[in-house]
Amino acid sequence: MALPVKLGLGVVLLAWGFADYLFPQTVLRAQSNLLNVPPEPEAGLARHKRRVGLVCILAGVVAVVAAFG
Repeated sequence: MALPVKLGLGVVLLAWGFADYLFPQTVLRAQSNLLNVPPEPEAGLARHKRRVGLVCILAGVVAVVAAFG
């Protein structure tokens, strides 16, 4: 995979992860609007979104390091 693709993937994962971690209920509302499903910004689902955000941040850091390594 080319350097710009790896770097772009890492940046997208980092951005998505930070959005999920910092604003989980807002992301849930936006996703429900995009997918035309009822909004479900419950506290349990928001906690899950934060965990997903941490995983995306970790994967993004790994992808950026792999792009330069």
